[in-house]
Amino acid sequence: MASPERSRARRFALPELADERAGHVIEAFLDGRHARRNRPTPIDEPAPAPANPLSALASRLDWNEALRREAARGRRYRRHAAIVVLAVQPTVGTANGTEPPEHVGDWMRRVAGPIAHVLRRGVRSTDLVTRIGEARFQILLPESGERAAAALAERLIADCEVWLRVMGAPITLEAAVTPLTRDGPPEESVARAWEALERVEHGPAEDDGASVAVDEEG
Repeated sequence: MASPERSRARRFALPELADERAGHVIEAFLDGRHARRNRPTPIDEPAPAPANPLSALASRLDWNEALRREAARGRRYRRHAAIVVLAVQPTVGTANGTEPPEHVGDWMRRVAGPIAHVLRRGVRSTDLVTRIGEARFQILLPESGERAAAALAERLIADCEVWLRVMGAPITLEAAVTPLTRDGPPEESVARAWEALERVEHGPAEDDGASVAVDEEG
């Protein structure tokens, strides 16, 4: 009968270093569910940004649902919300001279993506941006009044104008703001905002080519 001392030695003996199976067992132990607690965990890589900035915008369906939901919340809890509409408009001329109409159309298609990126980056995570038409955008701003919305629209236009001037694009941005109504259908507020923008488009041009109309009838 083997002595207790010799049995204990055999029971806890390390595997031979020449045995390749020992290395595989140790690696599996360290990399598996028995990994050491003090071992650093790998950092998850952030999700890659979409190649097309337009794909990061809310769909029309999501925007309309959010609009109705925000209108219902405003009626129930008496909370404020605002709508901003922005449109790309051709300028009469630029530093490079007057552009033919077909060139202006090409520019409007080219700048839609960069403008969408600036808008999405410049709003809060709770705000919703969607694209209407070729170069027209709508922004839903929960918990915001028309003054805060107008300030945001001016800042977004200024950010876009920096890039447009550098590129020499013969276009400019115009915007209109209106509060989200609590009494009627929320689509009426969107319609009022676009009507206010039309008044800006047909009104006298500003010195810097950018203007924001505020509709306070909501």
